[in-house]
Amino acid sequence: MTRYGDFGVGIVLSVAWLFGCGSAPEAVPAAGTAGMPGDSTPDDGSAGEAGNPDSGEGGADATGGDAGGSGGLSAGKGGRSGTGKGGTSSAGMAGGDPGSAGGGGVLSTSCVADACSCSGGQSCNLACIGTVSEPCSFECNTNASCNLGCPGGLCPGFCRNASCDLTCDGGCDLACDAATCNTNCLSGGCKSTCTSGSDCATKCTTGGCTTHCAGAGADCAIDGCVGGCSMFCTDGASCHLPSCQGGCTLECDGPRCDLDQCGVGCTIGCDRGRTCQIGQCTDGGCSIHPIGTRAAHSTLVIADCRGGYCSIECAAGDTCTIGACGRGGCTINCAPGAICNCTDANCTVNPL
Repeated sequence: MTRYGDFGVGIVLSVAWLFGCGSAPEAVPAAGTAGMPGDSTPDDGSAGEAGNPDSGEGGADATGGDAGGSGGLSAGKGGRSGTGKGGTSSAGMAGGDPGSAGGGGVLSTSCVADACSCSGGQSCNLACIGTVSEPCSFECNTNASCNLGCPGGLCPGFCRNASCDLTCDGGCDLACDAATCNTNCLSGGCKSTCTSGSDCATKCTTGGCTTHCAGAGADCAIDGCVGGCSMFCTDGASCHLPSCQGGCTLECDGPRCDLDQCGVGCTIGCDRGRTCQIGQCTDGGCSIHPIGTRAAHSTLVIADCRGGYCSIECAAGDTCTIGACGRGGCTINCAPGAICNCTDANCTVNPL
């Protein structure tokens, strides 16, 4: 038997719903409508409009979920591919973590102490979880490609016949032999030792880094040094210091010894028979002097000492030049038999 009271309540509720007084339950899309295929990037978590479950790209069914992550994220976009409000597959998180499907990276491996090694042509992403008292000891050799992370600092490492990229909080010591080594020293004080055939570069934005570079074919650089960096290049190795805010030192016995730009007070010790130069000394006080005892003639140049008070010690047989000397006080101490050139009236040649 129909109860007219209940029927009336039903009508009232229906009308209220039609005029927005209530809210309809959220529609749940079907599982296969989740993501745009290819490199399209859906809004964060929203359902796409043209998923293709047949190809597995953007689909959210049980067998197409991982493929959706690969198709949607292979361009490195890293979005939440194909989750939508109604999708339930795992494809949406595919590009978020290093080494996951579609992310394009190498799986990161945590390591500690002496267990941080890679060899035999592998590509390794090693993350140190050691401590200051028990730091990681990285080893990378035999054509391996290594991405090394030392967030606690003070990690030693050895790279031979390999390629190594080290990110270090500070105080790491990386030895390179016939290898390509790049060190990003976040808190300063890192050291690199590079031998014949190595190509070593250190980024030292907080200063105090040191590079020892030895042997023919070794090529070393420290870039972005705030101050107090040192480079020692011997036995035919090349040194390059693109910039230093102040107080950097180079000692060179190789085919290249260049300090492109120094803020104040940088010094080069130039071995006999070598060419050593400072491009610009912005605030002055830079100098070059000879080292070694070899019977050979050197070329020493400070091209632009706009800050003034730069100096060169010019030994017998050497050729020495100071260019612009904006604030004056530049000098070349010129030994008998040396060729000394001041191209600015604010520079003085002092015969010895």
